[in-house]
Amino acid sequence: MIPVIVITWVLSLITTLALVYVGPTIFPQTSQISDNAIITTKLADGSVTSAKVLDGTLTAVDMADGSIISVKITDGSITTEKIADGAVTTENIADNAIIQIKLADNSVTTAKILDGTITTADLANGAVTTITISDGAVTNTKLAPGAIPYAVTSNNDTVTTNSVTYVDMPDMVVNITLPRTSTVVIMFSTEAYVYPPSNFLAIKAFANETELEPKTALIQLTSSNITWGESKGFNFYANLAAGFYTIKIQWRTYNSGSYGLVAERTLIAFALPA
Repeated sequence: MIPVIVITWVLSLITTLALVYVGPTIFPQTSQISDNAIITTKLADGSVTSAKVLDGTLTAVDMADGSIISVKITDGSITTEKIADGAVTTENIADNAIIQIKLADNSVTTAKILDGTITTADLANGAVTTITISDGAVTNTKLAPGAIPYAVTSNNDTVTTNSVTYVDMPDMVVNITLPRTSTVVIMFSTEAYVYPPSNFLAIKAFANETELEPKTALIQLTSSNITWGESKGFNFYANLAAGFYTIKIQWRTYNSGSYGLVAERTLIAFALPA
């Protein structure tokens, strides 16, 4: 009986000789395959690996729709021209990703600003102009102290004069500083009396050396026909340039030998934008 090992060796030899001498005639070699002979149906599924694909030969039509997923795209490889117009939507933009240099000039309109989010720090100096302030929006509490220049003084002492030329009325003087061209309003009131009959007291108002309106020869404060103790008053005004001013009241009697008298008196000066 022939040993099994011998039979196995003989079969192996026959197989080897068959592959060497008969195989080439049974299995086609590369040189035996015509160009373009391998068509789709001849390829087993999954048989075409990366090494089998010639670099640079895959085109757009070779790609199935939706086949390029995120992990297949190299970081930084998507350039501007690769993004379709309108393709970047809100959910594609990370929170806080839009910084100042990404905004075109004039691109932020009123509708883009959340109501109530503009604070003082967002406003440039001088940005709030007249036309941007609603009518009636500036209340008393919005005015800084001294925003409307004013000065006031009063005195209860009784003083007299017998001068027939204008002299300063005692204690009726105030100082005021105007930051801009302004209309200055002067309000003066006093108890006044003049004696003897057929006489009267006259007054004027000055800002530095400028006589205030109305500029008339004589503004009669009171006459000798008026009972003592009656209060009298008069208002003056002028348009003045920015600067420092001393506001004062001057007075005189009409006739020599007469005298005028004033007691409780008040002088108020304030300025409004001209």
